[in-house]
Amino acid sequence: MSGAPLVQYRIAHPGIALPPIEARLYEYILAGNGLFVRGERRELSVLLPVASFETRGLATLEPHVELRVPPVPQSVLLTCLDQARRVRDPHGFLVESLFHLWVDERGKWHMEIPEQVQESASVQPLDDSPSSSYARALLELHSHAELPPQFSSADDGDEVGFRVYAVLGHVSKIPKLKVRVGLYGYRWEIHAREIFELPDEIYDAKEIEEATDLRWLR
Repeated sequence: MSGAPLVQYRIAHPGIALPPIEARLYEYILAGNGLFVRGERRELSVLLPVASFETRGLATLEPHVELRVPPVPQSVLLTCLDQARRVRDPHGFLVESLFHLWVDERGKWHMEIPEQVQESASVQPLDDSPSSSYARALLELHSHAELPPQFSSADDGDEVGFRVYAVLGHVSKIPKLKVRVGLYGYRWEIHAREIFELPDEIYDAKEIEEATDLRWLR
């Protein structure tokens, strides 16, 4: 794909399947129900919504995320949780922790803890060079210590690659995990179970939010 464009533009015609992705970064797709963006890498294929509107005569599309490797094992996630519960500042308060997860050619997940600057409400890796764990990562996970697992405006500014992003909150009480896919600045929240094998002690934050919404509708 060395001669392929960085970005491609397509139209979703009724009865005609979308062709394989040619763009090196991503493709915009105009559909009957809005504008979408799609991209793929060895481990992941995504179709994400950008804007919702009607365009008569075009095919409708549904967002999707296809993980092309096995889900993150429970053991890896529990190791991250254990580490997130341990690291504290000089006053004894929990600080945020950052983890980089990547998958080798055999489909095995690896977790690396990069050198990082950790504070109570932020965490930053010290190395984002091409040879770093940041560059290898398919998934970035960071903890929010005792706070809820919500993506902040700072997270929005930092998470501009093509990968999966996750935040682990309430780590000392009832740990909850929130997950989204990012495609060069476009983001879409998904269920944690689409990416992780969840252990019993870690809850899917999106599932909890949806269950709460349903209770209010009754």
